[in-house]
Amino acid sequence: MYDYIVVGAGIVGLATAYHLKRLSPQASILVIDKSSGPGGGDTGRSAAAFRAFFTNRANMLLAKSSIEFYRRVQESGFDLGMRFIGYLWLIDEGARPRVEAALRHADRLGLPYERIEPQVIAERLGAQVEVASVEGAEEAGFRDISEGILVKEAGILDPDRLVDYYYRRLLDMGVTFSFNSRVEEFILEPRRPLGIEGEPLPWQDIRVSGVRVAGGKELRARRKVIAALGAWSEGALRVIGVDSASKPKKRQVFVVKASTEALRRLLYTRGFNGEGVLPFTILPRDVFIRPEPREEAFWVGLSDNMGRPFELEEPPVPEESYYTLGVHPVLTTYLPQFSERYPDTAWAGHYDISPDGLPVVYEPYESDLIVACGTSGSGIMKGDAIGRVAASLTLGMEEAELADGSSIPVSWLGIQGRMSERELLII
Repeated sequence: MYDYIVVGAGIVGLATAYHLKRLSPQASILVIDKSSGPGGGDTGRSAAAFRAFFTNRANMLLAKSSIEFYRRVQESGFDLGMRFIGYLWLIDEGARPRVEAALRHADRLGLPYERIEPQVIAERLGAQVEVASVEGAEEAGFRDISEGILVKEAGILDPDRLVDYYYRRLLDMGVTFSFNSRVEEFILEPRRPLGIEGEPLPWQDIRVSGVRVAGGKELRARRKVIAALGAWSEGALRVIGVDSASKPKKRQVFVVKASTEALRRLLYTRGFNGEGVLPFTILPRDVFIRPEPREEAFWVGLSDNMGRPFELEEPPVPEESYYTLGVHPVLTTYLPQFSERYPDTAWAGHYDISPDGLPVVYEPYESDLIVACGTSGSGIMKGDAIGRVAASLTLGMEEAELADGSSIPVSWLGIQGRMSERELLII
């Protein structure tokens, strides 16, 4: 028997447990996960980039405060591999109207960014900014790059080191972990049991009192259970009639080594940041390139929206054809250095996607179950703040205090009272 049980030891589960223990130091907390250690799900498969450049105020607050927390951790001497290399969007003519609308909104919010001329992009990156002469570009609908948008308060970090930070701190705080514990079901019980066969009955006041793991062992929570299951949320919760308001979708990352002189020059591009490396770069059609200087490589991917079903693949397997047919044509059109270069390795994971791209944190039916999911691919960059919101909701607080001193109503991530501003800067 514990006061609280957190199901899931990814970034959201770890951050929730950490802030729950911080706010309620006398509480007993158990974190369980089906993996053999923390971060064994999609957190460890993340591209682990961060930015606070959002148009939805909730997204901006979550990301900005989480980045500030990570910065303080790094400056305290715990190396998170945090590097402020920036984000660079390369905008083509077709995307200009949508991007201009987003930038007008960013201007109203006071978000800093820098416009980069096409010729500067061509010179620094060796990029092809005029693609009309590139074979197949016109037929594919690829258009010239009209400008770049550089956001400097952004970058990359190491997801394994971030997981390690929370895990070590939680152990020091006395939080208990149970790994290799797959949840078979959530235990439902009436608040006032009557000893009637078939309880809980539909007319009774039902709460989630714990979980049953593989092998039949029951783990009980006196107060609340927090489901921080990421891409597994929908499947695990729908069987008890709870809507996670999120769905899993496969994502893939391909690693291309900087094995040629042209690719090494691209990796160590100068002029955009103090690190002397390529910023996290988003090409037209949403192909992204994340530099990984420690490996002298690039992590490359593409977030497809239409076409791929919402489904959980276990284990998720990267698809060679997805790179050759989906990523490679865009990549080589704008950055010819990648021509004839194919992945040295690859991996796959999932996003748990909410309809509006905003995380979901709420308590359904006053059931003592807290649902925390729907990070939509930004679990790392917003993870600390999501954990603060989930911990605050667990303790019955209406607002969560964030790392930068700001606060956010917990209802903004809920189902009712949700922050409904449209996010214009979804990657």
